[in-house]
Amino acid sequence: MRIFLMLFILLLSHFAVYAGKITGRILDEKTSEAIIGATVVVKAAGTGAVTDVDGNFAIAVQPGIYTLAVKYLGYQTKEVQDIHVTDASAATLTILISEANSTQLQEVVVRSSLKKENIGTLYAIQKNAAAISDGISADVIRRSPDRNTREVLKRVSGTTIQDNKFVIIRGLSDRYNSAMVDNAMLPSTEPNKKAFSFDIMPAAIIDNIIVTKAATPDLPGDFAGGIINILTKEVPDRNFNSISIGLSANTASTGTAFRSGYRTGSDFLGFDDGSRQLPSGFPSGGKVYGGLTTHENIAALSSLNNDYTIATHKALPGINLQGTVGRVYRTRGSNKFGFTGALTYAHNENIKRDLLRQYDGFNYKDNVYNYSSSLGALLNAGYYFGANKIVFKTNYNRVLDDNFLYRIGYNNSSSSNVRYYAFDLIQKSLFKTSLEGDHQIGNGQSKLNWLLSYNSITNNQPDQRKVSYSNSGNGFYADNTTLGKYNNRLFGDLKESIFNGAINYSIPFSLLSNKSSLKIGVLEQVRNRDFSNRYLGAVLQSNIAPVELSDVRTRLIESLYAYDLIQKGVYRLEEITIPGDQYSATTTTTAGYAMLDNRFSERIRLVWGARFESYKLDLKAGDGTHVHPIWNDLLPSANFTYRLNKLSNLRASYFRSVARPELREVASLAYYDYELNATFQGTPSLVRTTIDNIDLRYEVFPGHGEILSASVFYKKFRNTIESNVNGQNSGYEINPANYPSAINLGAEIEVRKKLGFIAENTFFENLSLYANLAYIHSQVELDGPSYTNGHEYTTRVLAGQSPFVINTSLGYQTPKEKLSLNVLYNRIGDRIFLIGQGRFGNVIESSRNLLDFQVTYKLSKRSEVRFNIKDILNDPVRFYFDQDNSGSFARQDISRGIDNNHDWIYSEYRPGTTMAFTYTLKFE
Repeated sequence: MRIFLMLFILLLSHFAVYAGKITGRILDEKTSEAIIGATVVVKAAGTGAVTDVDGNFAIAVQPGIYTLAVKYLGYQTKEVQDIHVTDASAATLTILISEANSTQLQEVVVRSSLKKENIGTLYAIQKNAAAISDGISADVIRRSPDRNTREVLKRVSGTTIQDNKFVIIRGLSDRYNSAMVDNAMLPSTEPNKKAFSFDIMPAAIIDNIIVTKAATPDLPGDFAGGIINILTKEVPDRNFNSISIGLSANTASTGTAFRSGYRTGSDFLGFDDGSRQLPSGFPSGGKVYGGLTTHENIAALSSLNNDYTIATHKALPGINLQGTVGRVYRTRGSNKFGFTGALTYAHNENIKRDLLRQYDGFNYKDNVYNYSSSLGALLNAGYYFGANKIVFKTNYNRVLDDNFLYRIGYNNSSSSNVRYYAFDLIQKSLFKTSLEGDHQIGNGQSKLNWLLSYNSITNNQPDQRKVSYSNSGNGFYADNTTLGKYNNRLFGDLKESIFNGAINYSIPFSLLSNKSSLKIGVLEQVRNRDFSNRYLGAVLQSNIAPVELSDVRTRLIESLYAYDLIQKGVYRLEEITIPGDQYSATTTTTAGYAMLDNRFSERIRLVWGARFESYKLDLKAGDGTHVHPIWNDLLPSANFTYRLNKLSNLRASYFRSVARPELREVASLAYYDYELNATFQGTPSLVRTTIDNIDLRYEVFPGHGEILSASVFYKKFRNTIESNVNGQNSGYEINPANYPSAINLGAEIEVRKKLGFIAENTFFENLSLYANLAYIHSQVELDGPSYTNGHEYTTRVLAGQSPFVINTSLGYQTPKEKLSLNVLYNRIGDRIFLIGQGRFGNVIESSRNLLDFQVTYKLSKRSEVRFNIKDILNDPVRFYFDQDNSGSFARQDISRGIDNNHDWIYSEYRPGTTMAFTYTLKFE
């Protein structure tokens, strides 16, 4: 009985101790660096803790009001008062401590309140950043209607989105930006360009996103616009669970007729069941080229998926499901183990309705049906012991996009009306895992950091099927007598992996009686890619009787490749794959750096150093092309900060960086894009771009969560890489090419301000305004005069660069955060998508207005509902050939044909307005 009583008392004490909690972080006031080993004591409670390698602490207490005391050798003792802890909740704060003055003869105690300390902390973190950067946090993401990383990033200052998934920073195209997840570099998700498809990562797993626009030596050197670091959720302060369920509807899609091709039961979950893949044992390319027997022809064609049925149903509402869980376990002393896990699922059925393509000899109307399912999973686990931390982070994301295109219209080059069908499934996946450690060295603030990571990307395109019909005046006939780029079956596969290993060591020292630090590090990255495309298809036998030939060619697409025709030997298997349609590549990047962070006085700080990167590429294409450059680059950088006063900084920076061509761009492979009706052709002779970057910035932090900043920047490019479009008649090629030099000059203004100053004690107290505006001018120098549709020029703007960017939002939140309203607006200026040559003007993406609205209401402490409307204005998405070289779009009357001297429409459609409703439940 006594034993049970003792156990009951221990159980009660366990729950009593953990009824409330004080958690937080201790930082150096001047540097914002974590203080390792500081003693944190709850006065009057007699309990305390020692901060870990990240400066974190957690102390279990009874509900009440407390004062916290922080002590660390060489620093002033700090007491923070009025810390309120309620039952089953944690009070969270970050505390800044200052070094003691050497002239002080006795201990000095600095006193502060919880509210004052939190405000001061925000100031310090923003002001003490080493380089010019911008970011967005999880709480801001939660107040927007964004569901994936791509949508989140367009809210960051100077950042826009291209092709609905690729990031443009400071007007620079995706090739000049880099992506990281949890400090590990990400591979490209795209087979034809250097770009990371940010729509693959759900917003729910994000803790913070940091966009660094000025380099420091400890960052990778292959960027000019910015480097994006997505930090996923790690070890939580306390246990939590969250479930979110959402439904959405699009005005252009939901509830309307939705057409699609072959479908499997697992598509809804994001996985093809394999029935679209090329069967095992299928004849090799060499065997097909050598000629198959009648029996082999029939067997090979019969083994393919020949279901061309076009199904129609009402487009379903979008579905968005998210679940997250967090657990933390306290062990001996201040040691702890914890993890955060998340699962996300989304399904959408969207239509690009009546998409126009009116250029050159084409007058087409497309309807594109996109059936998309995505899955995401995250598991982050960390163990903190003493002044050490080891974190294991893994996430997996997968997107299945099944596209069906139906095209009607007129092709002038063949003098015929067309009906065109394309069935295109693309499966993309990202698997990323990393193991990272932080360790205090000695008894001071020296720290050793190491990282091992593995990233894997797949991009699988199984059985892209393209079928065309032509009508020259006597009915529609299938174009199946020959095999070409526009009417084949493509089986494409990309597999890529990246191995990273890095070690970083930082040690503090004193310079001119001020705190400084030295950081050194090395990195090795090995990237492997295998890519292959295989083109084949069924072609009518040449010995078919004319009557039977006509009967087959006039069949509807559902029965064009029917089983009975294949068994009768009407078709033969042909292949048009060439050796250059596959390649393998390995790149090795070896880097080392040294970085000094010198504080010469209370006001002057200089972060400077250099990074050396050696990049080795070994690419071998199937046609014998061998590309193997070695590029060695010394990349110096310096970031100067002058502290004008407690609230403002003046910053200046210089850094050199590089932009290397993507693997696909230096491969000799040619890829036909049926939507753009163009062939992407690589250029093996491409060289890397080098960029010199200069930035100036003034920033002031007037209040909690507020910022006013103004920046100017200048970038000088050598051997810039851009893509151009050229060709004759109906043959179009898109090629990457080096251009001698370019400049990029711009200015940015950012404002985040609460509007209570307009009228105190009114609703303005709860209003906040955010705006970032950018104006950018660029100029590319050419080798000599260039011509687009008869217009001569020797300079032009940089491809992918917008002349201006506008991001604004107006938010309202009640004092207790019960209700919040947000209106968000985004607009970018017209920008070049492709460089025109010969008879083609530049292809320009038109500016459009993007207006979003969201309202969030907390039903209780544990649940909330959210309603948002995206793209309220539903402006057209338009790309056009600037045939008159005016720089602006003017629609022409095509009733009498397409005039070569007036603007052509490359593509134009309205995406529709999307409305979504989400319910979230949080519980422990």
